[in-house]
Amino acid sequence: MKIGTRTLKTAVAAGIAMLISESIHLEFFVFAAIIAILSIQETRKKSIRASYERVMASLLAIGVGAGMFTLLGYTPVTIILYFVMFIPLVQQLKLQDGFITSVVILTHLYTEGQFSVELFINELLLIAIGVGVGLLVNMYMPTLDREIERIKDNIDRSLAVLFYDVAACVETGVYNNHSMMLIKTRDYLKQGKDLALRRMGNSIGKRNEDMDYLYFRMRERQYDILKRVADNAREITMVVNEAKPVATFLRRVGDHVNEEADATVFLRELEDMIEHYRKNVPLPTTREEFEVRSSLLNILSDVKSYLILKERYILLLKEHGHAREHSAEQKD
Repeated sequence: MKIGTRTLKTAVAAGIAMLISESIHLEFFVFAAIIAILSIQETRKKSIRASYERVMASLLAIGVGAGMFTLLGYTPVTIILYFVMFIPLVQQLKLQDGFITSVVILTHLYTEGQFSVELFINELLLIAIGVGVGLLVNMYMPTLDREIERIKDNIDRSLAVLFYDVAACVETGVYNNHSMMLIKTRDYLKQGKDLALRRMGNSIGKRNEDMDYLYFRMRERQYDILKRVADNAREITMVVNEAKPVATFLRRVGDHVNEEADATVFLRELEDMIEHYRKNVPLPTTREEFEVRSSLLNILSDVKSYLILKERYILLLKEHGHAREHSAEQKD
C-alpha cells in the first residue's frame, strides 16, 4: 500500500494540532485537528484561500451564534433560524469553505449553554492552532519538475511518432490507424497541464506564469492540428510523384520535435515546397489523383499551422528568458 505525501501531511498536521491544543487544556481540542485536516489542500494557494475563508466564517459564526443564542435562547428553534440566516450570508460573502467549521463552532456554543470570554478565547485558539499548523505543514510541497519533464518527453515522442506514421502513409498509400497514439497524447497533455497548474498554485508571491503550462497549451493546439493531419492521411490511397519529398519533410519535422527546436527554417522550406507544387506540378489526370494531391496540400497547410504555433512559443521562451536575465541584472 502506497501512502501519498498529502496523506502523510494530513496525519502529521492533525496530530500536532491536537497535541498542542490538548497540552494547553483547551476545550474541544479535537476540533483543532479537524481544522488542520481541512487546511491541507492540493496547492499552497488553495490552502491559504481555504484557511482565510475558514477563519472569517468561524469568527462570523461566533458573533452571529452568540448574539442569537443570547437573544432567543439555546433552543433547536434558534439553530434553525441561525442556519436560515447564516447559510445565505456565507454564500454572499464567498466563505463556503468555512461553513463546516462554523457549524462545529455553533455546536460548541450550544453545548456550553452560555457565551463567555473564556469560551471565545478557547474557540479563537482552536482556530489559530488548527489553521496555523495546517498551513505550516502544507508549505512543504514535493517538486513536480521531474514529472513534468517526463511528460513533456512523452508528448514529444508521441508527436514525433505521428509524423513518422503520416510520412509512411504518404509514401506508401497505406493508412496506419493513429487512434491509440492520439489517445495517449491527449492523456499526457491533460496530465501535464494539471501538474503545471498545481505548481503554479504552489508559487507564493511569484508571477502567475509558468512556461511549462504555456508549453502544454501550445502542444494541445498542435495536437488538434495533427488530428486533422491524421484524418487527411486516411484519404491518401495512392502514391503520387510529390509523395517522396513530402514524406521526407514530415520525417525531418518529426526528428526535431522538442521544446527548444526552432521552426523558422522548416517554415521557409515548407513555403518553398508549397509554392513549387502550385507552379510546377501538372494537373491531376484522375479523380483519385486529384483527391490524393488535395489531401497532401491539406497536410502541408496543417503542418504550417503546427510550425507557426511552435515559432510563437519559441518567441515567448526568448522573451521569458530575456525578462529573467533583466530581473537578475537589476538584483545584481
